[in-house]
Amino acid sequence: MTSEQTELIFRGRGTALTQRLCVYATLAMVTLLNVISHANLQPNAHEKAWGDAINYFRMSEQTGAAVDNPFALRMLSPWLVHRANLLTGISLDRLWLALTVVAVLAAAIVFFEFLRSHLKLQLFTSALTAVALACTFWYAPYAFTNPYLVDPLNNLLYVVALWLAFERKLIAFTVVIVVGAINKETTLLLAPLYPLLAWTRGRRFRDRHVLGGVLAVVVAAGLYIAFRLWAQSLIGGEYGFGAGQGNKSLFDNIGFALSANKGTDQLVLFTTFHFLWLVFAYGLYQQYRRYGLRSDLLVASIWLFGCCVAGRLVATDTGRVFVMMAPLVLGVVAVVLDGQRGERRRLWVGFLLFLYIALSLGWVPAPTSFLVDAVAALIFVLLMYYPVSSGRTFPGGPGARA
Repeated sequence: MTSEQTELIFRGRGTALTQRLCVYATLAMVTLLNVISHANLQPNAHEKAWGDAINYFRMSEQTGAAVDNPFALRMLSPWLVHRANLLTGISLDRLWLALTVVAVLAAAIVFFEFLRSHLKLQLFTSALTAVALACTFWYAPYAFTNPYLVDPLNNLLYVVALWLAFERKLIAFTVVIVVGAINKETTLLLAPLYPLLAWTRGRRFRDRHVLGGVLAVVVAAGLYIAFRLWAQSLIGGEYGFGAGQGNKSLFDNIGFALSANKGTDQLVLFTTFHFLWLVFAYGLYQQYRRYGLRSDLLVASIWLFGCCVAGRLVATDTGRVFVMMAPLVLGVVAVVLDGQRGERRRLWVGFLLFLYIALSLGWVPAPTSFLVDAVAALIFVLLMYYPVSSGRTFPGGPGARA
């Protein structure tokens, strides 16, 4: 049976809406299992919170709480929880967990739609990779262990902004960037991506998409500065641009960040996506061979990786920083694996993503995890070494809605 016949049979098993609802239900079930496995559901669970979460919880108790810089200006998630508490009377602990669950699940669903609707990948590949995203440790399970963070909403806004940038929807993209900056200022790092993508497509600085993107950067930056000035007057303190925790200088913050995690950063960076880094690198190589620098996936991946490297200079949590690349890393992985057609090859694709999920969720003991990574990498290399012709154009390139 050919892959085309298999796809036709699979399509005949239900309408597009039914298929989507099944995928959404699957992602909801996976999210629920992760919540059960990682979340502290006891009353006053916030008493065991740690790190940044302590500041955000205080901000949800009092809007404009004078916590340390830069947390005090990341007001959206705490404000949403605060308002929901006033309207419903539900405890802050439960509302924080609810916001985290909704944001994580929504990000997985949006990512699935990005693969299915924008990149035009198979239902099988799109659904399985979305499940893998929902099980990526720093993207979802970690958020449930410490659910008083702004990261889940930030991750959701990131994947929405990337999709809008690829779709060339400038106004909606700018709105998401501005809203995201109120939640966490790192969302502004995506603003220059729009004019950069527009320039790589046409290589003309006077292109209306390039000029519009530059204008969007200026507008987003201006609105964020206005927000900072308002927030500082509300809080009653001064928080310098680029300053780190405790409002220390940027150089002090960099020195502190680079002094942490000595000898472990490479390991943490690798275990953020495990062997999928290899698939990701191969996918970018394929994008460059086919489309050069006109590939949106390639340009966006390079840009965001550079942003994460710069972000690591002022932050100590390597995994939390680089997991912002999850939609692009797993998106490129999905594009590569989508070329594997036929039932046997699909089984191997499913097995590879199962190994990734097992590694990400910690099912594999640490001494054995590198062996599993090596086995998975070998399976992927063999799949690429014995290619199969799909008769389809390679997705993810310019002109193909990606």
